[in-house]
Amino acid sequence: MSERPSARQVADRALVLYAMVRRASIELIVAETRDQMRRRQAEGARLETEEWFERESLTGALTDTERTLFDAPTSAWPPEAIADGMWRKEALGVLLWALRMVDAMPPIDHEFAVEDLNAAIESPGSVSVFRATARLRDPGEIEAAWREADTWFGATEGAGGTDSTLASISAERSRALGWLRASDAPLP
Repeated sequence: MSERPSARQVADRALVLYAMVRRASIELIVAETRDQMRRRQAEGARLETEEWFERESLTGALTDTERTLFDAPTSAWPPEAIADGMWRKEALGVLLWALRMVDAMPPIDHEFAVEDLNAAIESPGSVSVFRATARLRDPGEIEAAWREADTWFGATEGAGGTDSTLASISAERSRALGWLRASDAPLP
């Protein structure tokens, strides 16, 4: 197994996922309302996020796909990208748990609450304080959480109907925990 990512890498990845979930939420609202005023507000938020990535030295933490999505104008995301972006809250929750910024992960059949995740990111007051306070959990805790999430992922992969939520939760958590175990694993 390769090296685990550092606390700084995990913190930066959490910040990117935080921005992804927020952007996906905005894209969903714009797609559902088609209101021009909301679209202008959303475009302003998109430009602010772009500036934030630059100011906080986060552009290097973006994947190529994320860069393409963040560079896209407001209301250009396809429905699949919006749905995927919304589910990234589960990976974000795992990373915040791993950084000791949330106490516990909800049971596998319950989603993280976006409000709790936002508070964990925003309560330090600045990105520099968020990064400075990031401390990774013990590798044994991460390994145990990965085994549970991966077992659920294996049992629910491709599930439809009412089990599709459980499949999505377990997939996001398994992927995030897999990356926490080995930095060369796919990014959450």
